Amino acid sequence: MSSTIHSAGFDKTGASSGVTAAEAIAGAIAIVLTILGLAHVAPDLLVAVATIAIGVALLAQGTAIAGEYAYLTTTQSNAVIFGGSSTWSIELLTGAAGIVLGILALLGVVSLDLIAIAVIAFGGGLALSSGAAAQIAISRSGALSPDDHTRRFAIESASTGSITQGLTGLQAVVLGILALAGFSSLTLVLIALLVTGVFVLVNGSTFGAFILSFFRR
Repeated sequence: MSSTIHSAGFDKTGASSGVTAAEAIAGAIAIVLTILGLAHVAPDLLVAVATIAIGVALLAQGTAIAGEYAYLTTTQSNAVIFGGSSTWSIELLTGAAGIVLGILALLGVVSLDLIAIAVIAFGGGLALSSGAAAQIAISRSGALSPDDHTRRFAIESASTGSITQGLTGLQAVVLGILALAGFSSLTLVLIALLVTGVFVLVNGSTFGAFILSFFRR
């Protein structure tokens, strides 16, 4: 890693890696819970807890994006990230909403309908923030390494990640709407949460590994 990286950048990056680790852990928890729910192990309870876990994961993702956006806009005068500020605010809002709806569902307040609404919110948040998140990832790669090969890899990875995030969000919205319409509601929301959990697990793990790899050079 180049010695021109300042200690403040290192501290911030370390904090970001910790946040994305929390995102990955929350995603893993959601995956386990939804699989158990699909196996008919206390599905009504586990679907609400899984919703809370996904909400926590999106809160962590929004926090990480906010930190990256603030860092890039203050250290790179040429950094132009369209929709960057709205990206993290959408993630934070949908994450917080999911946590609240999950808690209400745990208390028995129209459980499945609230979970379906949370799933739709998760999906909408992921779909709307996918493009700006990719721009932030590309800008981040330029800040961490001037190497052309690294930048090309970052652009390709960010584009793939953006498409995956958009598709994950779309499936959540569709399944959530179908669940609200009464089509196998519990099964559909469990599947939507499972797919979303897989995405946030992979996203958090990849993000953290990408950041840490530069400090091992």
